[in-house]
Amino acid sequence: MKAPFLARKAHKWLALIVGIQAMIWMVSGAYMVTVDIDFIHGDPLVKNVVEPVSGDLAGLYRMGDVLERYPQATQVQLVARRGHPHYVVKTAQGSTLLDATNGEVRTPIDRSEAMVLAKHYYAGEGEIAAAVLLDNDDTRPTEIQSRPLPLWQVRFDDRIGTTFYVSPTTGELITRRHTFWRLFDFLWMLHIMDYENRTDFNNNLFRVAAFVGLMFALTGVWLLFYSLKKRQQAVSPVDDSTIDNSHDLVPKTP
Repeated sequence: MKAPFLARKAHKWLALIVGIQAMIWMVSGAYMVTVDIDFIHGDPLVKNVVEPVSGDLAGLYRMGDVLERYPQATQVQLVARRGHPHYVVKTAQGSTLLDATNGEVRTPIDRSEAMVLAKHYYAGEGEIAAAVLLDNDDTRPTEIQSRPLPLWQVRFDDRIGTTFYVSPTTGELITRRHTFWRLFDFLWMLHIMDYENRTDFNNNLFRVAAFVGLMFALTGVWLLFYSLKKRQQAVSPVDDSTIDNSHDLVPKTP
């Protein structure tokens, strides 16, 4: 069996194998470079995430008293929640939110407060449709698979399905999701071929697909080279030295 025939057969089957994935790469890549990444991250949907602490700081609950109550604290941060000063105390066991005016413990944040905070962070025009506490892996959606629980999931009824995730221990907006982000995440999964965690772009399946794609390209180049060479041979000029012109020497009959 001749080499060109083998290359043509290999090229055809490689195209069949890698063609669908190549189309997925092109479609997903086009979406990723077309849609603004800040919009995908949900930046236009958020406000009041970083608030300055204002007011009479001298009248706040003393930092020394906080450290006496939490001697194992690794960090104490003064933050604002809806314009009100709070301390976020971090220990090896987790975080605690204290009212910075009187030292009152504010955690865990209940459902109504989580909804108020979510609405405070929300820059869209929708209303809250539901608020659910996610406190175990059975309730964890795929879109926050890497985030530690518990989290308040607050969904809005806007056109792009915005969802905010608020910490019940600090009142912080942990992350946000919406329909276009979810589509991006789905296409990213198809693009890197990591169908489980959607994070590993060095997986073996991706390597195999890349290798098959490379072989497809190389066989195509070889066939192109062979085709051009064959065409060149077909149109090459005839060598005049090989033509018998002896009949031209015979005198013509009058």
